[in-house]
Parts: sequence; C-alpha cells; structure tokens
Amino acid sequence: ATKTYPEVIAFLNKYLHDRIPPEMKGFCWTSINLNCNYAARQHRDANNFGPSFIQAFGDFKGGCLNYWPEDDKFSDKEDKLKSADSLSLQLRDGLCLFNGNCSHNVDEFEGERYSVVFFCVRCF
Repeated sequence: ATKTYPEVIAFLNKYLHDRIPPEMKGFCWTSINLNCNYAARQHRDANNFGPSFIQAFGDFKGGCLNYWPEDDKFSDKEDKLKSADSLSLQLRDGLCLFNGNCSHNVDEFEGERYSVVFFCVRCF
C-alpha cells in the first residue's frame, strides 16, 4: 500500500503528526495498521516496540479498547487477567497511547468501525 498509495500514507502520517501531544513529540513509528470492523481478541503485540497510538472512527456503538497497563507481559495466562484491572478506552474520543505489549482487546460493537494504529516494529 505504501508504494501504490503514497498519498494515503502521507495523510495518515500528517494526521498523527498534527495531533500528537507535545510531551510525545519524540514518538516515532515505522508502521501503520488499518482495521475495518475488527474486534481484536485479547492478545499482546509480539513484534512491536510497545508504545502505540490508536484511534477509531465510524458510526458504531461499543468497540472500546480494554487495556491492562499493569500486565506483566510475560504470563501465559492472559485469560486470568481480571477485567477490574483493565482500562476501558473509548477510541472515538481521540488518540490514545497504550503499550501494545500489554494485554488488550476490543469490545464487541455494532455498526461501521475503523481504527488506525501507529507503532514501531522491534527491529527498528
């Protein structure tokens, strides 16, 4: 997509650059993930550095990002994490910064939901 649609990538890069909080101006990203109507199951990102910016768009209800910031990142017992220990982030309200190496998932939703994730791969 980068070579075929460079204007789309330029637009997405400018979108984040123009909205990134001043205290995060040093955030760099190598990759952009676009999702359409995808409710991710609980997981940890395996190949990214960790910090990720995400935002959701569309006409939908539900679809919050559940995020466990205190996840030890090493336990193989993701299903044992307590929902009371998670943060529920409404991604349509603006950019959210989270550590993708900590466990996270997306609530079920109704409607059309798109999300964009900016992150840095480990090997960068």
